[in-house]
Amino acid sequence: MSAAPRVVPAIRPPMVFGEKAMSVTEPSTTPAEDSPPAPAPATRTDAAPLGRVSVLVAAAATAGWAALVSFVPLLVLVLLGWLLAGGAGAATSALRVAGAAWLLANGVPLHTPIGPYGLVPLALTAFVAWRLVRAGGNTARALADRRAALLGAVGVAAGYGLLAALLALLVSGPDVSVSAPRAFLTAGGLALVCAVSGAAHRSGMLRHIAGQFSPAVRAGLRSGAFAAVTLLGLGAFTAGGSLAWHADRAADTFRAYQAGPVGDIGLALLCLLYAPTVSVWAVAYLSGPGFAFGTHTAVGIGGVHLGPVPAIPLLAGLPTSAAPTAGALLLGLPLLVGVATGWLVARRDTGPGLTPLVFATALSGAVAGALFAVAGALSAGSLGGGRLAMIGPSWWQLGLAVAGLVGVAAMAAGLTARTVARVRPHRTPAGGTRLGPTPTPDASPSAPDGGPSAGGSAGPATDGTGPSAPTGADGSRDGKADGAQQPAADPAAHHQGPADRPGDDGGAGPAT
Repeated sequence: MSAAPRVVPAIRPPMVFGEKAMSVTEPSTTPAEDSPPAPAPATRTDAAPLGRVSVLVAAAATAGWAALVSFVPLLVLVLLGWLLAGGAGAATSALRVAGAAWLLANGVPLHTPIGPYGLVPLALTAFVAWRLVRAGGNTARALADRRAALLGAVGVAAGYGLLAALLALLVSGPDVSVSAPRAFLTAGGLALVCAVSGAAHRSGMLRHIAGQFSPAVRAGLRSGAFAAVTLLGLGAFTAGGSLAWHADRAADTFRAYQAGPVGDIGLALLCLLYAPTVSVWAVAYLSGPGFAFGTHTAVGIGGVHLGPVPAIPLLAGLPTSAAPTAGALLLGLPLLVGVATGWLVARRDTGPGLTPLVFATALSGAVAGALFAVAGALSAGSLGGGRLAMIGPSWWQLGLAVAGLVGVAAMAAGLTARTVARVRPHRTPAGGTRLGPTPTPDASPSAPDGGPSAGGSAGPATDGTGPSAPTGADGSRDGKADGAQQPAADPAAHHQGPADRPGDDGGAGPAT
């Protein structure tokens, strides 16, 4: 009788510490080799184009917000003045005053029984323009498309113009009337220029367009803007100095009103709102053409012909007679601005030779003249009919004078700086002027001294065979030091077997 064979149970290999046991009910987290790849997430470029409704909604929201933010401060100031004055009159009158001031800041003239009132407070206009530029930029950011951003800017202008027309209808009454079509066109035109500028800047279109220009054109545009801003600051300094020189006359004007603290604060705010307007007049005075303050009047360095002036403290600094002989030196101030502009152009990279430099300096004068022609047109207006129907400089005379003075002085200074002073332009590594930050140069494959490469990597790549590669933790000469100071780029470099290191004698033996 033979013995029955003994069944030996299969021995399961021991589980390595740290290995996760897989149960029957637990699905494997390892993806199958034949499973299809996961679909890529949808990107912005794969999305459908934005519809007209999205553009209209974004434009309406940003236009309304720009109008609200620029109108509320005026409303608060007018209501505070009305409350501090004892609440004389109806509250709707204060609301109409705030609305009329907002329309005037947008360049819309007001019609009163004594004549049109169209002298614009440029400080308030600058605030309105800034909000409209932000509205165009916010619209472009919301739409995230260049073509849609431009359409949104046009929508901002249309919505803003409609709001101005509606406010013109609400403001109009027996004592003040505003033309609704004029409000739509004027405020809408201002919004169109500002919103398109903001959208072009936000979407990168402005940078792209500027990148197509030559270095001489870019230098001329930037230097012309610099000259215009410097001249405006010089005009503000001149007007402030004249007002400080006639401080006693301004104090007498304040005392003549006898309006109390509330009235004095209101007069001071009125002067601040019109301070940029008077600064433009001061630039016209320094440049030669001068300005008018009433019909058949002229205020210039060569002579002053003025009639009665309204009792406003800001006007106390108006000159009453011609400047002395030494006052002709005031004409040299715009020339100094032109000299500084030419020196800056000479330090920019305008291209090889002197011809691009001459073109850039001439362009800087033309840009400064064009900007001041626009400023002169905005600073001119009327304070009613009759004698005060013409106030401010002649826009074309101011533009030509600024362009000539700045352009000629800049050209002479730029040529002198290049030929006599040997001023060399600052060049970028590419040899031209860039509109953005200079990109980091490409990293070299390896450094000659074995240190970090030019691209800023943490250390040289190692393959385990070089002298600087770690030799393991088995007692080699510099394994610990290298492992602490030089992290490997590839994690597999720390797990190489002995057979992978041909010069290492401390291995356990050859790989089997």
